Amino acid sequence: MDNMIKQSINSRKEAFTNAYDIKDEKIINKIDDLFKRVEELGNECKDIMEFETKFASSPLNTEYTNLFTEIASSCSPIVYESESIPEDSNTVADEFKDDLKFAAREATQPLRRAAHQEAYDKVRDIPVVNEALGIKQHIDFFGRFRKKD
Repeated sequence: MDNMIKQSINSRKEAFTNAYDIKDEKIINKIDDLFKRVEELGNECKDIMEFETKFASSPLNTEYTNLFTEIASSCSPIVYESESIPEDSNTVADEFKDDLKFAAREATQPLRRAAHQEAYDKVRDIPVVNEALGIKQHIDFFGRFRKKD
C-alpha cells in the first residue's frame, strides 16, 4: 500500500482516538471493522488520488461519517490544555462538517472534471454548437482589446 494512502487512513482513524475517550467495546469493534475495510480499499488503489476518489464515493465514507457522529454523541471528548479560546460543540461540529465537505469535494474533483470535460467534448461534436462556441471564444478574446471607458 502506498505511504500516502496509509497516512490518510491513519489520520482518519486518529481523528477518533485523538478527539474522544472511547471506552465502549462495541464502538471500538466498529472502528476496527470499518478500518479493516478501508485498508482493503487502500490496498486496491495505486495512489492517493485513486484512494480518495474511491473512498469519497463508497459507502465506507458514509459509514465513517455516521460512526464519527455516533462517537461524538456518545463518548466524552478529550480535553487538551491550551491557551486558546474554548470552542463550543456547535463550532466544532460545524468545522468538522466543513472539513468533511472540503475533503469530499477535493476527492471527487478529478471525477467531476472528467465528467465536465466529457460533456463539453460531446457538445463540441455538434457542428452548430461547435461553431457558436468558436465565435464566442473569438468575441471574448478580441473583447479584451477594447478600450475601457
